[in-house]
Amino acid sequence: MERVDTILWDEWVNGGLSDKSKNEAECSGIVEGIFVTRKMNYAVLASLRLWVFRRLYAIWKHTRWSDINFSSYMRVPEKKKGRVKLILPSDLYEDISGARASWAWLRGVFGGCGSIFWPKNGYHLVFRVKNDKLCDKLTSFLNVKGIRHTARAHMGSYEIQVRNHDAILTLLAGMELMKTSLIIEEKAIIRSVKSRANMQVNCDTSNIRRSLKAAERQLYISNLLLEANLVDDLPPNLRDLVLARLNFPSATLREIGQILPKPVSKSTVEYRWNKLETMVNGLFDNKDNNTQAN
Repeated sequence: MERVDTILWDEWVNGGLSDKSKNEAECSGIVEGIFVTRKMNYAVLASLRLWVFRRLYAIWKHTRWSDINFSSYMRVPEKKKGRVKLILPSDLYEDISGARASWAWLRGVFGGCGSIFWPKNGYHLVFRVKNDKLCDKLTSFLNVKGIRHTARAHMGSYEIQVRNHDAILTLLAGMELMKTSLIIEEKAIIRSVKSRANMQVNCDTSNIRRSLKAAERQLYISNLLLEANLVDDLPPNLRDLVLARLNFPSATLREIGQILPKPVSKSTVEYRWNKLETMVNGLFDNKDNNTQAN
């Protein structure tokens, strides 16, 4: 299966162009989400995510800033390795940023500072923002939409996490990332099936170990009785049990129950073995005590 992050960012970059107001909201979200520094009368936006600027360029042409030459503000490093910079005049930056929070705005913020992580167990969606103003705006929007999340200060930034499966799917749907949402749903189902299968295998393995250990103990008791010539002295139901175990050393309790002349349930076999073991323990303990006394 194709990597989730590849599908995610391909869908994010190549998403359809909405009406002008939504395009402007997404532009605002992207600009707010990217780390910015102030230099003189300019705002310098820098990111390693080249695809974010590719998306920004695509929707820029469908906003009220379309007459401004976007490319003239771009600084792409040689061989496209390193941080891409967008150097905007401060007044233009202020005009673009600060849009009202909306799903289109959130889509932009996610492109600038969001990620989905897929470790061995579970997965989570994260926003890493650099200023408390954006953190407050983002958490307020998530609260309004009923999206469960946690927020914490982490290594000089703020980290907002969403771990609930349904909440993540709601976010992706709101940002119009439906393909990614379906892929995550599919992967979650596959993980769940694999987890249940592993639990079943582990359970079966544990049951087999217990069955073998019980069979080994019962075989030991049966051989003790055989060596002491006590098998024929047992009650018929217990004698049949011992003979069945001697003849079928690796059989399970259920199988032993079906082998008996008068088939019985697994619980009945287990009850009889416990009774027999108690009898044998008492018998041989008495023999040991008599030997020591003599």
